[in-house]
Amino acid sequence: MIDATIQRLFEQAIDSPIKLQILLLFHENPQLEATATQFAQRIFRDMWSTNEALRELADDGVLVLVSGREHHCYRYRPAAEYADGIRRLVWSYDEPLERDRLLRALRQVARDADYRRAVGGAPGYEAAVF
Repeated sequence: MIDATIQRLFEQAIDSPIKLQILLLFHENPQLEATATQFAQRIFRDMWSTNEALRELADDGVLVLVSGREHHCYRYRPAAEYADGIRRLVWSYDEPLERDRLLRALRQVARDADYRRAVGGAPGYEAAVF
C-alpha cells in the first residue's frame, strides 16, 4: 500500500509514467525551462506523448506554460496542494522496494486514467455512477 498523499497525487496529476519522469526531472532541476521538443529529446520519448503530458501537467497545476516569442516553454511550479505528495513521492522513489510499489500503483492509475479520459472525452456520454 502506498501513501495516501502519493495516491492522491497519482490520481489527480501524475497519472502516467511519462508524467512521473517529467516530474522527477523538474524536481531535480527546479530552474529548468524547456519546450516540449527539448523535453522529448531529453527524456527519450516521442514528441506527441511528451507534448500531451506537459500540457496535462500544466492544466493540472504542476507546471506553468510560459509563452515565448517563438516557442512555448514549461516551468516547474507545482500548486501548494501537491507539495507534500511530491516531497513524499520523491523521497519514496529513492528506495528501490518502494519504487516498485509506486510504479505498480502508477500503472494501475494509468490504466484507469486512460478509461476516464476515454469516457469523459466522448461527447454526450456520461459515466455511470455505481
